[in-house]
Amino acid sequence: MMLAALSFAASPCASLRAQATDMPVRPLLAPSGRPTADCMGQRIDDIVVYSEAPSVASLQRVPLLARIARKLHATTKSELIRRFLLLDEGQACSELRRAESERILRAQPYIADADVFVIPNDHGGVDLEVRTSDEVSAVLGGSVRARSPNVSFLLLGSANLMGQGVFVSGAWRDGDGLRDAFTFRAIDNQFLGRPWVLGIEAERATLGGSWRVEGTQPFLTDLQRVAWRALAGMRKGYVELRQPNRDIPTLASERTYFDLGGIARIGPPGHLGLLGASLTGDDERTGDRLLLPDGAFLRDVGPTPRVYAPHRIARANVLLGVRDITFVRREGLDALTATQDVPLGFQLGTLFGRGLAMLGAGEDDFFMAGDLYFGAAKGIATLRVQAQGEGRRSADGSQWDGVLSTGRVTHYLKFSPRHLNQMVLEWSGGYRQRTPFQLVLGVPDGGVRGYEESALAGGRRVVARMEERNVVGRPYGFADTGVAIFADGGRQWAGDVPFG
Repeated sequence: MMLAALSFAASPCASLRAQATDMPVRPLLAPSGRPTADCMGQRIDDIVVYSEAPSVASLQRVPLLARIARKLHATTKSELIRRFLLLDEGQACSELRRAESERILRAQPYIADADVFVIPNDHGGVDLEVRTSDEVSAVLGGSVRARSPNVSFLLLGSANLMGQGVFVSGAWRDGDGLRDAFTFRAIDNQFLGRPWVLGIEAERATLGGSWRVEGTQPFLTDLQRVAWRALAGMRKGYVELRQPNRDIPTLASERTYFDLGGIARIGPPGHLGLLGASLTGDDERTGDRLLLPDGAFLRDVGPTPRVYAPHRIARANVLLGVRDITFVRREGLDALTATQDVPLGFQLGTLFGRGLAMLGAGEDDFFMAGDLYFGAAKGIATLRVQAQGEGRRSADGSQWDGVLSTGRVTHYLKFSPRHLNQMVLEWSGGYRQRTPFQLVLGVPDGGVRGYEESALAGGRRVVARMEERNVVGRPYGFADTGVAIFADGGRQWAGDVPFG
């Protein structure tokens, strides 16, 4: 759970987007057909935005689907795109700011690709033409089954509501004997026209529920000076604990939490340090009985294998980070053909916290967390390494507990625009956890494909993957298609988790 608290300490360092991007050869013509030029300090006289919806363009061969897509999709508003630009009319054209503007736009979840073109004009200055391509905005999902009710899950929403960069979705799930579940989620990626993100989530689960409100100004570029985050939430529900006999009893759990803080840049863009502070709080309570779902009821099947004491945590934290990162554009790495900005270099984010009674803490402890990233590229090869870890120790000098570690090493070989080899090594582990915790070998995220029904839980896991991928093309101009040969292998250790 505490890795969520780390996301502000390290992710502002781990997800900071910055630095000049290695660009492909500059296109000779802008979207308007005018010849392009380099950005070399010329005065900017005009900015024009061309926002496209590829989800519609790719369906022109199927008129009915194209009409439906046009009804469901609203192209991103030009004023929304302009507010992300680091250049404005009357300013001098800076190549660093032009490249950063492209990358910030591509980082938005509702934009698939973006380019900023520089065009010389007849007045001795330049005009900018910004071209963006939207992601598909419709959010649709569902689940059907043979028994009644035939429809057991529905999801409906938009990832770019009315072209305003707002994600909104609602979901319903059949309770299968218990009450039905409802979920609402909304994220405004440019709240009040500022580079702020506001997210609201609420859920009425079949058992329990949750809510979460988060506001943040993320670090989009090293050119900005500060970033901040404010977060509060509550979750009440049941944690599953798998047993070797395939029973999956649950354990009542309740948690309330908050996080408030900010960081500031120290040093020039690209080679900088980060310094900040935050206040975090966490109030956790766990039941002492195992409950097994039995139709519309929960049947008591005995005491928990260990007692989880309640925790009331309030800490003051210092955030420190260093960063030396550049970006290169690559196509077809994590997707078949999409363009992405790959960070190269090194960055490290750390958090050092101390429990304080004056903040309401029930425990006097020290907490440490860190996030490390390294990226490199040469020729057809790209390497990315990321590792996270955290742990706490009581101020009385007792042993460390609540230790979590996770990491991923990814190696790409891009033999051609259509042919990719990818190798991945992932590890996860927990030690002396103070709340219910298990790892499962067959989970879709981080596990081994094909072992989803495994009943064996553990405390540490290592998984290796290999994939040989080839892009077939776009049959009938409809969608990117590809084929792949893959192999997964993994090992799990029992550790000290319940029923490991």
